[in-house]
Amino acid sequence: MINFRLTSKCFLLVLVLSTFHKSNAQGDLDFSEFLKAGSEDANTILGNYISPFAKGFGYGMTGGWYNTAKTHKSLGFDLTATVSLAKAPTKDLFYTFLQSDYNNLNVVGGGSPQLPTIFGGSTNEQLQTSYSETVQGQPVDVAQTFGAPGGIDVQDLGGYVPVPMLQLGLGIVKNTDLKFRFIPTQKSVADGYEIGLFGIGIMHDFKQWIPGLKQVPIDMSVFVGYTKLSTDFDLSDSGLGGVNQAASYDVNALTYQVLVSKKLSVVTFYAGLGFNSVSSTMDITGTYEIPTEVNGFEGPPLVLTNPVDQSFDSSGPRGTLGMRLKLAIVTLHADYTIQQYNTLSLGFGFSVR
Repeated sequence: MINFRLTSKCFLLVLVLSTFHKSNAQGDLDFSEFLKAGSEDANTILGNYISPFAKGFGYGMTGGWYNTAKTHKSLGFDLTATVSLAKAPTKDLFYTFLQSDYNNLNVVGGGSPQLPTIFGGSTNEQLQTSYSETVQGQPVDVAQTFGAPGGIDVQDLGGYVPVPMLQLGLGIVKNTDLKFRFIPTQKSVADGYEIGLFGIGIMHDFKQWIPGLKQVPIDMSVFVGYTKLSTDFDLSDSGLGGVNQAASYDVNALTYQVLVSKKLSVVTFYAGLGFNSVSSTMDITGTYEIPTEVNGFEGPPLVLTNPVDQSFDSSGPRGTLGMRLKLAIVTLHADYTIQQYNTLSLGFGFSVR
């Protein structure tokens, strides 16, 4: 049975500590259990559970694009490896289970407990679903009790969500850099997933076009960057009958910024001010046959088609301060971004002007 297993195994470091993996360990999120509550309830609880990750990973994808506002000369380049660590706010470690949000799903014992999101810790709460439907012209019953899923407990990692990246910057014309970032596509036939990431950005020195600014002894640029994460999962051994069972999780992150920097010997201080827009989608597709009962005996299955279709959107301003050390062509840099999920970015690389 395939679960949303919360482990250190790489879901790109994507669900960097999270992957679809075969296990029955306590605290895993077995999506097939939630499908038994029906599509609407499955969408609601998965949305509550996954939403903080969608924001945290998305904001992490907007970081690490630059370590100076100075553009390359034509054919100058840099190759940089970075990791952005987005800080999950304490309020996003849990969500309140409100019975009014669900049709068929409830907490055993009632109440409105705080349940962990994917970033939270463990829980002993039990969930249950019980309802009737009409299948093939006859009434059937669906009933199930299962443990609420635990999270990866990012507090063990200082509360940070890591997003690694490789990036190439290339000087073209008119003090303009093209930037490309990527994580090589990773594919596992055994675990049934494929993950890839690609991004493109452009940085342009605008000071050259404004009379009087050319003599100001700091570098100034504008920057726009776009990053896309694409994932696909084979869910054919979900434990439920059906066909074409699969899942996908995609993230799009766009950032616009104005940059300034000042070089003092081998040290460069830099800053950025701008805006982020992050959107992501999570889909579970195919057909899934939910077991039913009729008067205590097995009934015809309730078939759900493309049961989960979730989207998450977040946007807001950002401000960055950082410092780079350059020794010959080797660079080391660190910066901190104030945004909805505050982010620390660290990196090293090589830069040739």
